[in-house]
This record gives sequence, structure tokens and C-alpha cells, in this order.
Amino acid sequence: MDVPDISQYSNKQFRRLGDRIRANPGAIADDDLLMLQSLRLSYKQPLGVIYNSIEKSARRVDKESICTYRVKRIESIISKLLRFPEMQVNRAEDIAGCRCIMSSTEKVYELFNKLMRNQDKLPYTIKGVIHDYIAEPKESGYRSIHINAVLKDGDNRRVEIQLRSLEHHNWATLVEITDLLFKTRIKEYGRKANDELFELHRLLSKPDAELSKSEKYRIADVAIKYQYINRLGEVFAQNYLDVREQWNKMRLMRFEFFLVMTGSDGVPDFLGYHAFDEAEKNYFEEFVNNTENRNIIMTHLQKASFTKISIAYSNYFLTFNNTLTRLLLYLSEATVNSYRQNKVRAFARYYESFLQILSFWYSKQLLEVEKFRLDQNVKKSLLLRTEWTSSINSGVQALQQIVVMMHRQLKFNPLYVAPYIIKKRLQNRYRRLYAESEAN
Repeated sequence: MDVPDISQYSNKQFRRLGDRIRANPGAIADDDLLMLQSLRLSYKQPLGVIYNSIEKSARRVDKESICTYRVKRIESIISKLLRFPEMQVNRAEDIAGCRCIMSSTEKVYELFNKLMRNQDKLPYTIKGVIHDYIAEPKESGYRSIHINAVLKDGDNRRVEIQLRSLEHHNWATLVEITDLLFKTRIKEYGRKANDELFELHRLLSKPDAELSKSEKYRIADVAIKYQYINRLGEVFAQNYLDVREQWNKMRLMRFEFFLVMTGSDGVPDFLGYHAFDEAEKNYFEEFVNNTENRNIIMTHLQKASFTKISIAYSNYFLTFNNTLTRLLLYLSEATVNSYRQNKVRAFARYYESFLQILSFWYSKQLLEVEKFRLDQNVKKSLLLRTEWTSSINSGVQALQQIVVMMHRQLKFNPLYVAPYIIKKRLQNRYRRLYAESEAN
């Protein structure tokens, strides 16, 4: 379908478009979808200029920064129209957006302050209210700085710029992963969607130093109740290997524009393109013919690598998220605390859960190493080999650090005889299970 130019539509027509969608969101006419796509495409020029500028600024501040841009998905535009009855679709401030993920909060503020000081040298102007959700987080724990920018050439289309640290980004994407796998809508409806999982994420948003022992117990308890680490880990481990195999086979690091598509099973497919127009055309065709109701995004990333894109879009790739390492750490701390307090039942529950997760992750680590050895594309590419080796080593080191630290604190002590006996029994049980699985 040919997409009309946005100049063919008036503000009045866009108001009526919003009314029609709200009246019947389940049966949107093709002409109305074309209007939405026309609106999305109209952001191409301002989005490209603003992205190129802020990406350069971010790299000067932090060589490890990851900057992406996206045009809001048609499904997301429709969802926002339904949530905000007074909103006029062509005046929404987040149709197009750039995101800069910095290595630390300090780097976020360094970039923000640099943008504010040097506005006269930038091709865009910062407009409207600046939302600093790092200084004043949302109730959910969300942290990021949001600013709106418009080009100085007279184009008044606003592009939202988000600045966040890697830690804050990992947290935000984990919320979206939870919504996908547990069929919740925490991102949209907060505590009403699921009080326990909302509270889990709210606590995880806090820096480690601000969490009390009781809060870490709470995190561990909710994680065990929902089998949270196991559930996510099962999907993560398989997706991680499948997606990396796709990436290597298709040599997607050659491209800058990507379509990422995931279904209810969380299994992703993705395609790479050299040009915006080609990627957007295929995005719209995929959306219109989306009989399986898959999530589809089109995004841009310069100098792409598997590590970069899986960090930027871990909610779509469903690959390992560093916040999960924190969950395992708090489970280990709950194990140690219950051991030292002679809370026998609590210790048995925490320690068995920890061993289950450890056994699962160890088996998946062996599978990844085997996949690495057999991947012919890796053998032919030093770049792919180096990147994957670094990923494997960092994962092993993070897990080993937690295990060693915990077991150093679970040594025999006459004061903790009962939990020590349980510890030895559980260890022996899991050693037997591992030996049996090796024999089979």
C-alpha cells in the first residue's frame, strides 16, 4: 500500500482519526492505518538529524554509550490513544524518540549538562518541561531523564530524548520482560496489574546500598513464589543461543536498521536493512499482515554488534539481563542470613532454590560453550569470536563470584549445626542428580 504524505491531512482529520480508533479499536480501517503510518514517516527527517547529533555528543562523553532511535509502534500509538481520551494523535510528544544508554549515572548527567550548555551549537532546541526521573523516580522505580527536542529549521515535530544509565535500562527492560512472560501489564497499570511483581521491581530499582535485609528477603520470597529466575532463565537461555546463531549466520552487524519481531512465546526473529525507507516499508507490511499478533519494532543502531543490540532491546531479544544477577545475589544473601539466624526451614527453602538455579545455569553454560565450539560463522570471524568469548567469560565470572562469596559464609559452626546438616544433604542430593544427568 502506498502511504500518503502527511500534508494531505488536517488537524481536524487527525482528531476524527483518534475518535474512530477509540470507538472501535479492534477493527481499524486500512485508510486509518495509512494515516498512522503517514504520521510515523513524517518524523524521519527530524529524528535522523537529532539522533546523529546526540549520538556524537554521547560518544564524546562515554565511549561505551549505546544510542538507538525508534518510531513508536502503531500498536503503542493505538494503546496510548485509548489510555488518554483527550490526546490528539498528531500532537503526541513521543511518536519518535532517541535513547542514550550510558555506562553510569554520572555519565548521564555529564551528557545532560553538556546538552543544556551547548544548545546554541546544536541543530535542535530543547522544548517544554524536562522530567528528571533519576532525581525524582516514579513510584514504580523508573529512572531516566526525558527531554523534548525540535529542529531549529522550523519543523515543530517533537522528538523525545531519553538519557539513562545501563543499570536503569536493565531495570526498565526487565519490567517489559515480566509483562511479556507473566501476562501482566505492570508498565501500563503499575501495582494494579500485579501487586507482588510490581513490588519486586520497585525494590530492584533501588541501589543495593539502600535495600534493607527485610527488603532483600522480600525480593527472594517473591522470586521463589513465582519461580521468577527459573522462568526467565529458561526462556533467556534458549533465546540467547538462537538469537546469537541468527545474528552470526545473517552477519547482521553489517546493517544499521533492524526489524525485531516476537510472539507470545517470546521467540524473536529479526531482519537487517541498510536504509530507513526500506526498513519502514517492511515494518508496515509486517504490521498489516500480522495475523499472529506479534510485537514488531523498527530501530536504528550505529556500529551494531550482538552485545549492543541485545542490551538495547533485551525485552525483545529476551537475553540475559544483569538485573537477574542481582536477584541471584539477594537470594544468596537471604540464604546466608537465614543460616546465621538458625532459621532452618527458611534456610532449606532459600538454599534449595539457589542450588536449583545454579544447576540450571551451569547446564546452560555448558550448552553455550558447546554451541560456541560448533558455530562455523564464529570460526571464520575474529570479531564474532572475540565478542562471544568475552560474553561467556563475564557470565561465568559473575556467577562464580556469587557462589564463592556465599559458600565462604556457610562454613561449619557449632552455633549453626542444624542448617549445616541441611546444607550438606542438599549438596549431596544435587551432586547425585548432576552425576545421573551426566551418565545419561
